[in-house]
Amino acid sequence: MPSDQDIALSHSEASRNSRSTGDDVGFRSEPPSRKSRSCCSFVTLLSIFATIGGFVFGYDIGVIGGVKDMEDFKKLFGEASNTSQLANGTTVQLNHTEWSVSAENQGWIVGSFSLGCLVGALIAGAVSDAMGRRIAILMGAVVFTVGAFVQAIAYFLWMVYLGRIVAGVGVGVFSMSVPVYNAEVSPAEQRGRLVSLNQLSITAGIMVSFLVNLACENYVHGWRISLALQCVFSLLLFFGMLVAPETPRFLMTKHQRIRALTVLNWIRSGQKKLIASDSDVNPAVLEEINSIAEELDQASSQGKPTWSELILTWSAAKRCVCLVCVQILQSTSVLANKIQKNCVS
Repeated sequence: MPSDQDIALSHSEASRNSRSTGDDVGFRSEPPSRKSRSCCSFVTLLSIFATIGGFVFGYDIGVIGGVKDMEDFKKLFGEASNTSQLANGTTVQLNHTEWSVSAENQGWIVGSFSLGCLVGALIAGAVSDAMGRRIAILMGAVVFTVGAFVQAIAYFLWMVYLGRIVAGVGVGVFSMSVPVYNAEVSPAEQRGRLVSLNQLSITAGIMVSFLVNLACENYVHGWRISLALQCVFSLLLFFGMLVAPETPRFLMTKHQRIRALTVLNWIRSGQKKLIASDSDVNPAVLEEINSIAEELDQASSQGKPTWSELILTWSAAKRCVCLVCVQILQSTSVLANKIQKNCVS
């Protein structure tokens, strides 16, 4: 039987060990090092640049609602009328001419953007897997800029439709590629926050578009200014992603381990340097890259995924159904309905 003195000594030694390791809940761990803060800042900067794609998505959703109600836009693409219909359905004669875009044309102006988004989202996965998340975002930025430019210089209604469709393709690519990019460059402890930046950026884009329309509505060709500003945001995204690295996970899928190590070491340390072998990186980076390699090996051992697995495999099907329901509920929410009502009314 140990004596009371032995028990006291063992408790004292355990207390000293817990102080040195910081495992005891009563003691704080050491503050983050400068290298750790550098990693957080650099990864956050990368994510902010990438989520400009979400910002232009929100901006384009919100801007068209104000643009189609601007007087200059209605005179160019609308029809003149000397009558007005009241809320109770009564038609009254006016002493002046009013211009308005027909409900059918308004529907096509708004809906053509969603059509482009559908196309962009369908092709984004293939482009992202074949050429990289960064390249997909760059291509989306180019396509969106072209679409926004065509909208801003439009003198015919078909140019508005075309610009909206092309811009929608770019936004569809953003909606697929930006969250993946953010997830793959983020450390595990920050991944949720940085991926959610995309949704925050969409909301911010909607808000900014309302403010821009408010500032431009009384100017001649103010609608062109509102639409042309989209090009500024997409070009900012383009030039920002030009200097951004590809994600380590994508590089590992292409069997480029040294490049993946170089990029991962860069985004984790904030310092860009050439890596020649595994011994040139710290153990944490090496552990993370090995974890990515194990996940990819495990995925490849299960064979190439097919679309039928989303329906025929219960574990995949229930996840797919849950995600689809989330998107449907999000689109039918009160806020989403108010935004869409503003766009088409």
